[in-house]
Amino acid sequence: MTRQFVLLAALAAIPAIASAQPSPEGGHLAISSFDPENATAAIPMVEGSGIKIGEGTSLHPVFGMSTGVLNNVFYEEANTNTAGVLRLMAQIGAGSLSGLRLVPAEVTPSDQPTEQKGDFEYRAELRAAYDFLLSNDNAVWGAGGLSLGATLRGMTNPMGTWSFGFNDNFNRLIRAANFETDANTNRDINVLSLNLLFHPQGRSLAGNLYYTNTIDVFERSEQAFADRWMHRFGLRPMWRWLPETVVYVDVSGGVTSGLGSSSMKVTSYPFQAVGGIATLFGPNLSLNLQAGYANGFYTAAPSYEGVTLGAQVGYRYSPLGRATLAYDLLYADSVNANFYRDHVVRLNVEQLLVPFVLMVQPELHFRRYEGITIVMGPPTRDDVIFSLIAGVHYNFRNSLAATLNYHFSMVQTDYRYMVDGIVDDPSFFRHELLAGVRWAP
Repeated sequence: MTRQFVLLAALAAIPAIASAQPSPEGGHLAISSFDPENATAAIPMVEGSGIKIGEGTSLHPVFGMSTGVLNNVFYEEANTNTAGVLRLMAQIGAGSLSGLRLVPAEVTPSDQPTEQKGDFEYRAELRAAYDFLLSNDNAVWGAGGLSLGATLRGMTNPMGTWSFGFNDNFNRLIRAANFETDANTNRDINVLSLNLLFHPQGRSLAGNLYYTNTIDVFERSEQAFADRWMHRFGLRPMWRWLPETVVYVDVSGGVTSGLGSSSMKVTSYPFQAVGGIATLFGPNLSLNLQAGYANGFYTAAPSYEGVTLGAQVGYRYSPLGRATLAYDLLYADSVNANFYRDHVVRLNVEQLLVPFVLMVQPELHFRRYEGITIVMGPPTRDDVIFSLIAGVHYNFRNSLAATLNYHFSMVQTDYRYMVDGIVDDPSFFRHELLAGVRWAP
């Protein structure tokens, strides 16, 4: 069967060609929607008929409640605190299109009918979650709080030769205090992406000119030393070499600097150039490869310079199941150091076990931080990080679902430093298990 690449919605900072295989349940559930720690992740598993507020536009509220247990509230290596968790959630979305219409490009059969779209399409969402940590310990109780999320996405002229897309995403993250801090480290992050897309119908060439702005601010003044502001500009030309193969190049550069007079963030001018290929080997097997060069250009040592790599293999092992294995070698700016280098191995399995949907994602990081800003420890740190996210949900109907989510996280590090005369080991193990319901009126 002849296939074509629909290059419509590259609404991420560095957009990627997706290997077009839908999730077994027929939607596009993100693994983050099963992550107990991600309180304000979007809730894509249920959506009711909504409340119509205009021609072609409806409000779609979703409500949820989860309860469970958390065994290491303060991310400690020993003497951990366990607490019950009660989480109340609410989400409301509105727009001219569903969330599934604003996703990265996919491979679709050319004989499918072309979807008719308007000249401007958008989607807006507001999300909130409040965590109650159930404990007689006042410090544990105070580690809960309000998480917020907001997303605004849109695209003009989606079926034309030229399109303009935007995506703004805000998150207020809450994180409990640990040995190093005397209060919660709540944080506000806003990421804005702008994209100018060139995708003429029936042509082999396409491209994307993009800009990303990230503002990352800690709410406590004592942590303002890590506040930062990141800008990134990039160009991504793409060529459909074969009916099921796209070759692309992505070149980007930008500036990262401290935000505010209290910030100690070292200014950098990150540059990256990569080339890649995305292809399908039949309906069940996909392969994405990319390789390139990255340089941090930090104004004060240390800085990074080296090869960046990425590989992803996706295999649909049954009509109701799909597995994806990925590896990445990457460099990223860090809030507590100049940067970190990461080797990441990730497996993602999605399986429909009628009437349940199961998703499992283990991932392993070998991470090295360089240029750590705190003065009571060495300037480098090597971590082994393991995370396992697993979730299962059951839809009673389209508007009502039951969920069970589990998250295990582990950090083992060689890093040691002294606080108030005590040597601290930042390593920890953490389990979080939540069961709940989601309802969309």
